Amino acid sequence: MQRQTTITENSMIWCGAGISIAEILTGTYLAPLGFTKGIAVIIIGHLIGCFLLFLAGIIGGQQRLSSMNAAKISFGQNGSKFFALLNVLQLIGWTGIMIYDGALAANGVWHLNQALWVILIGALIIGWLLVGVRHLYHLNLVTISTLLILSGLLCAAIFTHHSVSSSTGTLSWAQGMELVIAMPLSWLPLISDYTSVAQRPVPTSGVSADGYNAL
Repeated sequence: MQRQTTITENSMIWCGAGISIAEILTGTYLAPLGFTKGIAVIIIGHLIGCFLLFLAGIIGGQQRLSSMNAAKISFGQNGSKFFALLNVLQLIGWTGIMIYDGALAANGVWHLNQALWVILIGALIIGWLLVGVRHLYHLNLVTISTLLILSGLLCAAIFTHHSVSSSTGTLSWAQGMELVIAMPLSWLPLISDYTSVAQRPVPTSGVSADGYNAL
């Protein structure tokens, strides 16, 4: 019998997704909006995107179906295959971006070789997949706690050091809103993969969406 995941396990997964390198770098694109408009766009956009993420999680969780199987309810067998293909392409793209960003960041701290960091991070991802999220509870806890602390230190550095340069690019309110909403929506095809094996699907969907939204 497949072991069902807890609310805590799922909350850690989505908190980690919310404070990844890719998410932080994407947030820098909002700099042209300024502090006030940027914060407003982040809050409103995440509320909209994460509410849809929450609803998708409930559907998969209550039906005990993965995201692509849940898509069959609305789009049928052939429609779900089409969305599965799009999801594969999206995940390949996201994986490539995250590996590249991770290698860039790691090489900035330990000057080895960016190509070597790409290989190392790729190997770690494969190892993580082979072990499985259910066997990495304590590692997840340490990792997420460390990320939260480092994110707090990063925020403190930004707000206390006025020498940090600002962006001179241009970005409209609508473009910023689209970018922010797209971030949680990019996870829409995946959330049911987690809530479908959760002990309590509805609360798990709530903490998952809220964990991503808050971070």
